[in-house]
Amino acid sequence: MNEETSLDSKSGFTRTNVFDYTVKRLQKMIDDGNLRPGEKLPSERELVAQFSISRSVVREALRVLEAQGLVAIQQGKGVYVQRPGLQTVLQPVQRLLKDGSITLQNLMQARYILEPEIVKIASKMINETQLLRLEQEYHEMIKYLDYPEKYLEADKNFHSLLVSCTGNPVLVIMMCPIITMFNGFIELLYQVPGTPQKVFTAHDTILKALRDHDPEAAAAAMRSHLQEVVEWFGPTFAGEKFFPTL
Repeated sequence: MNEETSLDSKSGFTRTNVFDYTVKRLQKMIDDGNLRPGEKLPSERELVAQFSISRSVVREALRVLEAQGLVAIQQGKGVYVQRPGLQTVLQPVQRLLKDGSITLQNLMQARYILEPEIVKIASKMINETQLLRLEQEYHEMIKYLDYPEKYLEADKNFHSLLVSCTGNPVLVIMMCPIITMFNGFIELLYQVPGTPQKVFTAHDTILKALRDHDPEAAAAAMRSHLQEVVEWFGPTFAGEKFFPTL
């Protein structure tokens, strides 16, 4: 089959129709379990023949699936189905952040709604091993105070571990993109002298409440921490209009 006789050259079909059709067909092949994680997709030539479309449309559709985290394109080897994971959620949300559809204010408001409740649940569920891991990340923050990237990594790990302590995978999926997207604003913390020190001091207060298994104290500590972060980021984020009443 050549491109002149493919579906996207026939009357009644626009290129957009054909492209959407191809993406949906490929997604369905994966969603229905016809292709499992690690398995190789049919070659471009086979997909062209199977769907009656042009090779260029196949390539564009596969790039969409790659961006969605559904497949991995390995040059010279082929296209392989990937196991769905957090990256599947992260990639489209990160694109929204880059184009300005998601703002720092959006992120902080979401954190203020979710994290006090998360830490309440974690305070009831957390075990000694998890506490030790949180304490380790807390000490990493102190250790790398003068190294923004490593400091941020420890802070991100602290909050990621905290949500995992709830034992609720839905909360993990909800919070992971928020925590990761916050990375882009780390330089703001270093623009105000003393702010990083205040951040790990706040984490110490949260840790104490977790050790005591005190949900109300943990939620209050987290709420106070997030309020301070908003104040550090600037007056446009502070005040009663920004934070919801909980």
